[in-house]
Amino acid sequence: MILEAFAEYLHASDQSIPATEVLSRWIKERLDAPVLTNVDRVVHCEISIAKVVKKTDCKEPAPKLAFRGNSKSGRQLLKSLYEYCQSYEQQKWARYIHNLKASDFRAGELRDSN
Repeated sequence: MILEAFAEYLHASDQSIPATEVLSRWIKERLDAPVLTNVDRVVHCEISIAKVVKKTDCKEPAPKLAFRGNSKSGRQLLKSLYEYCQSYEQQKWARYIHNLKASDFRAGELRDSN
């Protein structure tokens, strides 16, 4: 149910944006929006946003956001969503490679076939 909702969002998104970035946007949107569906309810229960502060040489460290599973099932949900993103990117790459021809390579360089 949740993977299906994310898959619809991913397919409707800009294909030039990496799937993991689309996932981050989707989760953030779900967490920022009021709970309207069962998908929203599960995401709100199982996932939270955590600030990650990395110490650098700068005076003020730039905080970054990370998603964290609130329970074992939340961590599994995040892992499944991430693996779906990786699979989606691999499928896009395989489709791109499949459409290449030998003439697309010239002197060791790949020409853009789009």
